[in-house]
Amino acid sequence: MKTRKGGCVGVPWISVDSLRVFVPSWLTLSELEISEMAKLWRCAVIGTSTVGHTHVKVLSQLENTKLVAVCDLNPEKAKAALERHGVTGIPIYKDQTEMHAKHELDCINLATPSGVHMQSALIAFEHNVNVIVEKPLEIRIDRIDRMIDSAKKHNVKLAYISQNRWQEANRALRQASEENRFGRVAYAACFTPWYRPDDYYLAGGWRGTWAFDGGGAIMNQSVHAIDLLQWIAGPVARVSAYAASRIHAKIEVEDTMSASLRFQSGAFGSIMGTTAMYPGSPVRIEIGGENGTAVSEAGLKVYKFRDERPADKELQDRINASAAGQSRGAGAAADIGLDLHARNITAILAAWDEGKDAETSGEEGRKSVAIINALYESARHDGAAVDVG
Repeated sequence: MKTRKGGCVGVPWISVDSLRVFVPSWLTLSELEISEMAKLWRCAVIGTSTVGHTHVKVLSQLENTKLVAVCDLNPEKAKAALERHGVTGIPIYKDQTEMHAKHELDCINLATPSGVHMQSALIAFEHNVNVIVEKPLEIRIDRIDRMIDSAKKHNVKLAYISQNRWQEANRALRQASEENRFGRVAYAACFTPWYRPDDYYLAGGWRGTWAFDGGGAIMNQSVHAIDLLQWIAGPVARVSAYAASRIHAKIEVEDTMSASLRFQSGAFGSIMGTTAMYPGSPVRIEIGGENGTAVSEAGLKVYKFRDERPADKELQDRINASAAGQSRGAGAAADIGLDLHARNITAILAAWDEGKDAETSGEEGRKSVAIINALYESARHDGAAVDVG
């Protein structure tokens, strides 16, 4: 196994019959079905602020993608993103429709404010272009449903970024859940004890607003952990939440929320999310029941089962060694790395090459937003119980 030179650090590739194939670290060769890439994906990035930089860099470096164009209302910002990552010869557009008219695209990567995702996605679908959307998929369920329906109507694909599903500790929790190693689950929870300074909200212009951000610490930051929670522990049935802005006086939305949950399985749970806890700590995902408990927090903090297996400690030690020193956005929005985005995008395109929906499909992305919308509805009514729709 080799690491591709000049590509994303730590992203492994293997060569098989002259074909270079991405291999996520949570797969073994015996599990990998190697098939020749159907095509080189011609991609464009829309939105070149903080996370847009990540998409520009990843798409310019993956072997099966070609960055064809970028689009931003501020061309100077787009130019700076390209220059920062050493990408040259890429045309910049202010208008998405003009970009579609001048380029034959296979996919656009949306990194615009959350509350305007639908508009750009629908334009892309009308041009028969697939769409990858940064989290959250959108801020309202009716908009997400329109996006899903439009993609189906035009026979194209919709997916979203939930890069932390490719963290090895989170994959370990998911696999243990699929294997029923927890038995009857009693409790599952996620905690996002992050910090953002006032400048973070002021600099973006759209952050901390209901119209464009769709919420605060829960919709923007905690959506990562909420997606993981429902993916690992199963569907959430009912929520009760309290929320407020504790330290960011100038934002419209919450910087802190605490919520209680009941899962469809009958298990109980919690969600806590904040951008008000200096200096910011790693996300924690935990799940436990009659036969075991596991905690993902800057590695695989706890991984104990009645049916203890020889490989359990080896897995835990290996994951913890590789996770050492990673903060993954706890204290700064730009501190997210590239490797997990590369794995997420690679997995999406690999599924699409086979004519399948991605693991992070539009339907899957709807689930976390439905939970979040229910949390906000509950908080607006002083913690009243709300069913997840």
